[in-house]
Amino acid sequence: MIPIAPFVTVVVLSVLARNRNKLRVPRDPARKFGLTPARRTDTERAAPDPAGDAALKAVRAGDWQPAADFLAHADGSGAPGTDTSWDERSRRTRLLGEEAARADGWLTAWRTARPDDAGAALVHGDALVHKAWQARGSGLAKNTTRDQFENFAVQLDRALPALKEAARRAPGDPAPLVAQIPVAYGQGWSHERFRELWAEITACDPHNLTGHLAALQFWCAKWRGSDDLARGFAEQAAASAPAGTLLEVLRLHEIYERRTGDEDENHRWRTTSGRAAIDAAIDAVEAAPAGHLLAPRVHLTLAYALAHADRHAEAVVHFRAADGYAGAAPWSYFRAPRTYFGHVRARSLRAWAAEGRPAPPPRRVREPHA
Repeated sequence: MIPIAPFVTVVVLSVLARNRNKLRVPRDPARKFGLTPARRTDTERAAPDPAGDAALKAVRAGDWQPAADFLAHADGSGAPGTDTSWDERSRRTRLLGEEAARADGWLTAWRTARPDDAGAALVHGDALVHKAWQARGSGLAKNTTRDQFENFAVQLDRALPALKEAARRAPGDPAPLVAQIPVAYGQGWSHERFRELWAEITACDPHNLTGHLAALQFWCAKWRGSDDLARGFAEQAAASAPAGTLLEVLRLHEIYERRTGDEDENHRWRTTSGRAAIDAAIDAVEAAPAGHLLAPRVHLTLAYALAHADRHAEAVVHFRAADGYAGAAPWSYFRAPRTYFGHVRARSLRAWAAEGRPAPPPRRVREPHA
């Protein structure tokens, strides 16, 4: 997931990244601008996560109780962007699922001590999804062996019933449903079957950003959809997005995923649709409540788009907002994300300085959707 989660989790995978990262990076000017050097930038996370760090430290020492409490706290009772929201539950699930995919003794102890615990069942199912993608490997399909694909299929076949069981134990919780989305595109579900899953997710949480970002992957041409289907999905979700959900960022992700056939990455962000998507996402993140937990990911996505659109004064604002972190798409798509992040940010900082360090142009925040 993204945070799928979101993000996602946001679930977007470096497997299919555009590897524009074999770069000779000039000296990083970050310190001169009061920013964290690229070499010290965290490319695993989008923001500090002391609660998550504590849970991981505990499970690595064999204590599952803090992880159980960590996940239970995100129970869907809070508004979007809070630590009790459904999006946060998916993010925490992904964090614990990734850890369990590496070493699951603590999860086995949790499930033994609490055999009916919905949270333990959820983490178990998510861990199986991560194991499936580990079995597949990080190469493109043409570079993936038959054995890798077969192991991938076996692991996905194990993950799906585990996640369905987690969903049965927690009716109304979208997290075990959102976690099924990478199973859907990995197994090649039909559009009709996927829409049935999506209806279940939106019945639980209609504006779940983690789920929307993961579903966008299904509708992309690289998986089970097309450019038109992905564009339509992103536009419909963004157009109906209430304030605070940050669903406007879907348009940026759709534009990045689109197969333009244009080797110039900057071009897509300078088109009419690219400019409009950027502006809408800026308006959304500026209107979001202070402390919105998903805002750092949007800042990072905007920094990418704005830097490539040569809107450097605005890009610097978002680089500053996410300073020290780069663990979000599209940065996470690259084989060497820290290198590419450092290259793009350095270029933007130097261009902004050459322009005289202007302030960003004033903006008019749009009226929120009803």
